[in-house]
Amino acid sequence: MIWRVLIFAIGAAVVWLAIFRIYPYAHQQLPAVVVLLLLYCMFAYMVIPALIRLFRLFIKPNHIPLYVTTGDGWAADPVNIAVVAHSQKQFIKAMEDAGWYLADKTTFKSTLREAYSIIFNQSYPRAPFSNLYLFDQPFDLGFQKSANDKMSARSRHHVRFWEFGTANPAHETTHFKFWHKHLRHLLHPEKKVWIGAAIDDTGPVGIRWRYGQLTHRNNPDTNLERDLIIGDLEKANYTKSVEVIQAGKPFSFRGQTLGNNFVCDGTIKVVGLKKPLVKTITGRLASKKR
Repeated sequence: MIWRVLIFAIGAAVVWLAIFRIYPYAHQQLPAVVVLLLLYCMFAYMVIPALIRLFRLFIKPNHIPLYVTTGDGWAADPVNIAVVAHSQKQFIKAMEDAGWYLADKTTFKSTLREAYSIIFNQSYPRAPFSNLYLFDQPFDLGFQKSANDKMSARSRHHVRFWEFGTANPAHETTHFKFWHKHLRHLLHPEKKVWIGAAIDDTGPVGIRWRYGQLTHRNNPDTNLERDLIIGDLEKANYTKSVEVIQAGKPFSFRGQTLGNNFVCDGTIKVVGLKKPLVKTITGRLASKKR
């Protein structure tokens, strides 16, 4: 309670400072609209996130393993798919042959290009994603498929994947045990398992209810997004098997976007990819020679 009161007091002090000191001074130099925009950016992208991070130092989040989180520990996207492949290279090729683009890494340049793509509706099929976390680690691979004719980042299907074999059991111990229990029958020295969180960005403008930051709107039915990925892999003839794992009961949660409630059926669909075609052909030729 002491920490809650202290953080609230710091926030109240910053609000007082903005209203009675910063705004009157800045308004003498700049138009009111510009000052209000600057104050919004200061609070949404600096003050509120900093206060939440301070809050999280003392009060740790208690979240279920069926969704990934923001860096501050808030619930973000539901975990709803897993892919078993022979290598990362095969996984990337399968997704791209199925019509999904590998997302660029988040840099200052790629972030600016993404913003330009959203504002002016310009093509950027490999736009970057913000970092979300599973096992206390950022995602390893991200894929997207544009949902508009311009191939812009305004609306897109997208999925983040974490390679399960690289997860450190020392972090998020409870969650690691949970996923190891459900996926251990898939673990193999010659295969890799990726756990994914797939959602659909349906529009360019949404509000993150905790921070007030701008973000995308989302389709609340994430099961459709998962099935779209599986359907595309099947059309590209990469799917060997699809297994349904009942990881929990059906549930819903608020996620990041104001006014949005994700609806999840509590299952994980596991896609097994076929062996690479090149290796299969090489093996047949070798057998014929012998």
